[in-house]
Amino acid sequence: MDASKIVTTKVRKTASGAVRVVHGLYGRGEATVRRLRYRLTRPVPASAPSVWTREMTQYALLSIFATLFAAVFDPYFRPFAGPAPNVVLQFLREITDVAKSGWYIVPAVIVIAIIGLLDWHALRHATRRALLNAYGQAAFILASVAVPGIAINIVKQFVGRARPGIVETAGVYGFSPFEFNHVYQSFPSGHATTAGSLAVILMLWHPRARMPLFLAMFMLACGRIPAGAHYPSDVVAGFSIGAITTLVFARWLARRRAVFRFRGDEQFPVLIEK
Repeated sequence: MDASKIVTTKVRKTASGAVRVVHGLYGRGEATVRRLRYRLTRPVPASAPSVWTREMTQYALLSIFATLFAAVFDPYFRPFAGPAPNVVLQFLREITDVAKSGWYIVPAVIVIAIIGLLDWHALRHATRRALLNAYGQAAFILASVAVPGIAINIVKQFVGRARPGIVETAGVYGFSPFEFNHVYQSFPSGHATTAGSLAVILMLWHPRARMPLFLAMFMLACGRIPAGAHYPSDVVAGFSIGAITTLVFARWLARRRAVFRFRGDEQFPVLIEK
């Protein structure tokens, strides 16, 4: 057999092996998605609490009121923006990018990809259950951060609020919709939206520390003010959107006993034990 035939044979074998690997990975990923889809589409018990409650309507109305109230203080943001001797403001300004959505979306996608491509048939039942729960948690984080993030970026274009950086020319309440320019995308704050989502995610994971976690994430969101990127009302609106959307997702999953479950009449569902 000449050299060209040997090379051709090796190439064919390599290609055939690669096709089998890809087919196997696709099959495993499809099986994982099928398992999760079954959990999400199975019938919901008639006795299951609703996704949206009267208390959540109150949360939404309170958020609107808080945003309008914060807007009253928008003209007075300057002492809190830019370099300042205040250690707290300096700290908040330094850590503001912790609320970037990419820090949470990318790891969630990686976890989903790794777990989704595992050979589930080679795993014990307890391991499969734990991995399915981890897969669901990662998918929940991905949806909770990405969906409201995409939504508010669309809203930004419609609102077109000028950022504090151009307050001298546009004013505090300057609006110019559909500019598709970063300087006219102040309301609502994307970082604050992510912080609101993180607040509820952490509160679901650690129910005994809900208030400290909520306050910590709200302070993280407020870091956008000393960073000179947003007004107070931008922050309050974004934080509220992220928090409420994430709670809606968690309750929707709890109705299907996927990732979360309800415990009595509590607004916050609890994690399903592994």
